[in-house]
Amino acid sequence: MTDKKDDGVMLTAQEQVRVSLAMQRIAKIIDKEMRKAVGTRVPFSLFTWGGARSQYVANVDRSDAMLVMQETLDRWRRHEPDLGAPHLDGKGETRQ
Repeated sequence: MTDKKDDGVMLTAQEQVRVSLAMQRIAKIIDKEMRKAVGTRVPFSLFTWGGARSQYVANVDRSDAMLVMQETLDRWRRHEPDLGAPHLDGKGETRQ
C-alpha cells in the first residue's frame, strides 16, 4: 500500500464518514441484486480501508463475517489458488 491519495488510501475522517454512509446504501443494492439473481439471500460482506481504520458492512452477523474473513486469510497464507470466476470457462468466455 502507498500513502498516495490517488490510490484510495489515507482518507480523512470526513471522507471515512461518507464512505460509511455509502456502504450502507451499497449493501442494500448488493443484497437486492443478489436476491434477484438467485431468488434467495446471499451472505456477503464488503470491506474497505484507507483511513485510520478499516470499515465493513455485511448482511450477516459479525461473528459469521469474521469466520469467513479468517478462512479467506488462512487460504491466502497457505497460497491456495483462487478458484476463479465460476461464470468464466477458463478462456475468458462467459458460460451460462
